[in-house]
Amino acid sequence: MLKLSELDDELLWELQRNRIIGLGERSFRKNYYPQLRCSLSRLERFRALLDCAGEMILLVALPSGQVIDANAAAAELLDLPLDGVIGQRLDVLGFSHAEVILAELVGEQASGGSPSLHHEVALQAGDAPRHLDLVCRAADLDGVLYGVLLGRDATRRVAAESRLRLAARVFADSAEGILVGDRRGRVVEINHAFEAITGYARDEVMGWPMHAFVSSRHDPGFFRSARQALKADNSWQGELWSQRKNREIYPLWLSLSLIRDHRGRVQNFVAMFSDISERKENEARIQHMAHHDFLTGLPNRFLLIDRLTQLLATARRDGRRFAVLFIDLDRFKTINDSLGHRVGDRLLCAIGERLRGRLRTSDTVARQGGDEFIVLLSYIEGPTEVVRVCNMLLSALSEPCLFEGHELSVTPSIGVAIGPDDGTDSDTLLKHADLAMYQVKRRGRNDFEFFRNEMRVHVTTLLQLERDLRHAVERDELEVFYQPQMDLRRGGLAAVEALLRWHHPERGLVLPGDFIPLAEESRLIVPIGEWVLRTACRQLAAWRAGQWPELRLAVNLSPVQFQQAELIEVVRSALDDSGLDPEVLELEVTEGLLMDNRDLTLQALADLKAMGIRLSIDDFGTGYSSLVYLKRFPVGQLKIDRSFVRDLLEDRGDAAICETIIALAGHLDLEVVAEGVEQVEQLDWLREAGCDRAQGYLLGRPMSVDALERRLSGDAGLLSLGSA
Repeated sequence: MLKLSELDDELLWELQRNRIIGLGERSFRKNYYPQLRCSLSRLERFRALLDCAGEMILLVALPSGQVIDANAAAAELLDLPLDGVIGQRLDVLGFSHAEVILAELVGEQASGGSPSLHHEVALQAGDAPRHLDLVCRAADLDGVLYGVLLGRDATRRVAAESRLRLAARVFADSAEGILVGDRRGRVVEINHAFEAITGYARDEVMGWPMHAFVSSRHDPGFFRSARQALKADNSWQGELWSQRKNREIYPLWLSLSLIRDHRGRVQNFVAMFSDISERKENEARIQHMAHHDFLTGLPNRFLLIDRLTQLLATARRDGRRFAVLFIDLDRFKTINDSLGHRVGDRLLCAIGERLRGRLRTSDTVARQGGDEFIVLLSYIEGPTEVVRVCNMLLSALSEPCLFEGHELSVTPSIGVAIGPDDGTDSDTLLKHADLAMYQVKRRGRNDFEFFRNEMRVHVTTLLQLERDLRHAVERDELEVFYQPQMDLRRGGLAAVEALLRWHHPERGLVLPGDFIPLAEESRLIVPIGEWVLRTACRQLAAWRAGQWPELRLAVNLSPVQFQQAELIEVVRSALDDSGLDPEVLELEVTEGLLMDNRDLTLQALADLKAMGIRLSIDDFGTGYSSLVYLKRFPVGQLKIDRSFVRDLLEDRGDAAICETIIALAGHLDLEVVAEGVEQVEQLDWLREAGCDRAQGYLLGRPMSVDALERRLSGDAGLLSLGSA
């Protein structure tokens, strides 16, 4: 653009050169120069005005969309120099749907109208896309059609609107109820989840105080604590009892926040909450399961100890006495074995109901386990009251029960300990009640007995037995017996199981069931178990070097031994000392051990497997049988418990269990050993079912080394049916 200072000579020359004027210079200067000078001045001011404008201004040719002119704001917005803008088409400059805008401008001009058109366009200019608000209008200048575009950067507005839409959608679609209150705590907005949870419609609650939805279950201290947290932290969260429109009280988890202005004044309250009724019900169910017996629904030992501890604390404080009744059902095992566990379980439930129905609500009836129940009689006046209760329970529990056509009768043996007279802690009271109950058993059952101090003689006897057991190894009183296992697929002797016997100098032969629990409780099982393992490994090495080179050895390990970090070294040392290959050793563990998730136990099992030792689950199916064990732990063998083998010919349930275990083992490539085989028919059934091995009195009782060698040497067919 020419400046006014350059007008006199250059402009005049240009006008004459282009034959725009044909006048003489004098005539031009006199007649037209002032008007032209004024027009140029206005044009110069207009250009300055355009360049000062904050919005983008473009003049584009129609219909091509080529930019004819642009202001500085346009160049800045497009991130281009001005000469990089002029001459370019809108689509090249990055305007979205430029063709639509141009077509609308041309169409409006052709229709005779020229209204302003409004568009929001995306601009792909520079590193990041931007958004523009465009106002467009067509103009006909001396027969040439132009488009004038005014644009404002709307990137922030579009982003803010997008965030607002997202927030609105989150608010509306949130699964949590949301309530917004004003500075006075009056409801100004709720979402759909609020309506669904509370049952209130939006129009019903507008203007309500927010505390109208809180149940009256909470005391003033609760609200005082919440207000203090809000004041200090601008937020509070916790469990709250609320009330639905139908007046139902329900628990919720509430997060309450304050929104303040720049001066710190509260503008709004925002409450977000979720209905936790189902969660609380699940928690209560889990809590109940943790504290109650699954079969009878009675308190279990955990809850029993808790209540007994509370009674002891109250007794020490108030001087009041209470009674502990230890109840054992006489000959219950006979019913369980003859009629099956299902009938036995129903009988236990019926006994539990009778106990609960005969006692006060303040008393506790718990199932100790098996056929044992514990009753806590709170706050007794004296022994006479306990005698009355015991007689009542003897009568009630002796009444016959009718199940599936069977009239069943059991009698209870009841031992009584008075707290705190007979013990100042829960374990002592339970032990003393247990001792009293066994006095009833020895005397003939179906009666009750109070604990007396002389019963502690029994405890003394146990302590003496423990002392004797401590010296049994050094006195050479222990001996390992061996029970043969028959190979049902190929015939012949497959393995022997090492079984411990104790030759007590006064008591004679003591069987494992009489001293192994004591050994485990006192942890003497650790050195005794090591002695058994080393002795059995040396004996097997001698047999394999002689007449039985294929013989394998099974040894039981106690869960207590797995608590020792040295277990793996002990096993490895026993194998090294005897020269045995680890693959001929089978270590039997209980199902209860597999429930132990301690790192030491899990690592020990893995290490034993890595050594090549076969791990066997003893008495499979009688404890916590789970397929998870078989997948998670390195098990190689399952032993079917004798309780299933004993009645498999008569009890379809036991037969089905045996078949299932054998089939399961087959699918998992595990070996199966059946225990307690005493009849030829049982052996035939197991062989037909695909069982791998069998052991039991039919095939050979546990024998000393000499007895077993004599039997084998004297009868090559020891494990054939003809010699069993």
